[in-house]
Amino acid sequence: MPELLCFLNGRFIPLSEATIPVNDLGLQRGYGIFDFLRVTDGAPLFWEDHLDRFYQSAEMMRLSIRYSRDEMRSIIKELLQRNGLANAGIKLLLTGGPSSDGYQMTGETNLLISEQLIPPPPDTIFLPGYKLISYEHQRQVPEVKTTDYLMAIRLQPWVKENGADDILYHQNEMVSECPRSNFFIITKDDRLVTPAKNILKGITRKQLLAIASNIGIHAEERAISLNDVRNAKEAFITSSTKRLIPVTQVDDIFFAPFSEVSVTARLYNAFKEWELSAIHGYR
Repeated sequence: MPELLCFLNGRFIPLSEATIPVNDLGLQRGYGIFDFLRVTDGAPLFWEDHLDRFYQSAEMMRLSIRYSRDEMRSIIKELLQRNGLANAGIKLLLTGGPSSDGYQMTGETNLLISEQLIPPPPDTIFLPGYKLISYEHQRQVPEVKTTDYLMAIRLQPWVKENGADDILYHQNEMVSECPRSNFFIITKDDRLVTPAKNILKGITRKQLLAIASNIGIHAEERAISLNDVRNAKEAFITSSTKRLIPVTQVDDIFFAPFSEVSVTARLYNAFKEWELSAIHGYR
């Protein structure tokens, strides 16, 4: 298979040839943002939402994007055509740019758009699901998709030692998110609840809240305590690459086994249909 191309600062080049100067704030201080969207059957899923978030993140971090939205769409389309991957992931990465002292911003930035081969999610929901382990932590600037994953990466050995699949962050007993996923619970009266604050508002999360309304499931964005988690009937996580994954356990809290009649199953099946509509809409 030929080497995949990427887009770096105005040029389409082989990914192995893409370089960013060592004085870039992305390397020196970890100052940068990114977004990641899934491509299915050649269609970039929910890409307008991803672009919304990317531009919003750049504005909040005071980083300039030298390309308009129309230009960004054209770049992504051309990259998809040149690489010819039906199922892939597109990563938009914007770094803080060169800095003479490793601290001050110059206003310049580096934009890298890369593509990688990833298999599509399975047609059936991932089972047996995930075990999460909670950890007290609050990400900086949580509403921005920054490149800072310091805590999540540092904790990976601890996660494995505890036989878990991922981390659930909380602060002062209030749950927020997983490092790369949003967290949801289903209450005993079948309400869908997800944290409202101190989180990155995921694109799959956004779609799911709309889907819930369409299929008659009451959805709430509000604070969730660890006690709320303990009293929940179901739990799951969402992300662009995972769709929905049931959560079977958080610490010593166990949830009912996943079944085809669960609220999680209804949402998963509805999301797959929603995704197909997005694919057809792109074409």
